[in-house]
Amino acid sequence: MKKVLAIIGSPRKGETYKAVCRFIEELNKVEQVQVEYIMLSRYAISDCTGCHNCIKKGEETCHENVKVHEIQDKIKNADGIILSTPVYNQHVTALMKKFMDYLTFLWHRPSMFGVKFFGVSSGGGMFGPVFKYLKMNVESWGGIWVDGLGVPHYDTLTEKFKDKVDEDIRAKARKFIKAMEVKTLPRLNFSRLMWFNIWKMNAEAGKEDLKKDYEHWSKMNWFNTDYYYDVKVGILKRIAIKFATGMARMFMRRVYKGY
Repeated sequence: MKKVLAIIGSPRKGETYKAVCRFIEELNKVEQVQVEYIMLSRYAISDCTGCHNCIKKGEETCHENVKVHEIQDKIKNADGIILSTPVYNQHVTALMKKFMDYLTFLWHRPSMFGVKFFGVSSGGGMFGPVFKYLKMNVESWGGIWVDGLGVPHYDTLTEKFKDKVDEDIRAKARKFIKAMEVKTLPRLNFSRLMWFNIWKMNAEAGKEDLKKDYEHWSKMNWFNTDYYYDVKVGILKRIAIKFATGMARMFMRRVYKGY
């Protein structure tokens, strides 16, 4: 049975929680799943202070490491992750934003390769910025963004539009189940390869100031590979990446020391 972890960034069990429950019901109609719910409000995660200890010294030095590490372990042990948040002022809630802030080190040292993520949001609309933000983080951690489900204020909808939303829930539930069944890692596009080379350049330049990054990249032998995991990179893409990385290095040298 597949394990699904639902991380809910709402301060209460309102529309977003109900939307997640509807989505889980549809998942179970396709295939029975084991679900664990995490209400971020119950973790009482304090504000990130921007100390950069997680990046420079290691995530274990973070003052909220115990709470964040517990959730991170649950993510790694699940087959699929639901990230859910209502729309607050065209963005995720403060609860979800704080959680994302504490995982910033994963942009430098990604470790969630192959983990499938799905977004659920509720509100009056404007779901695009919410899912764009979640997707950007997920992919930077090494994860796979499957899709997002935006549910407008459900109880206020006309019956016709409710039917449309219900069909969207059913279709995307099938899509998420199918995604969790795929074990192969995705083919890489130019953007992901480019970001890998930028972070490699960053880790090399930060040998003294970002020791944790340099140690991790050395340990994983990423300085000597084309990507975080074994991939084939065609000659044309290699040439394009080399050129683009060179341009990026020139820019960084004009702005920052060490490049």
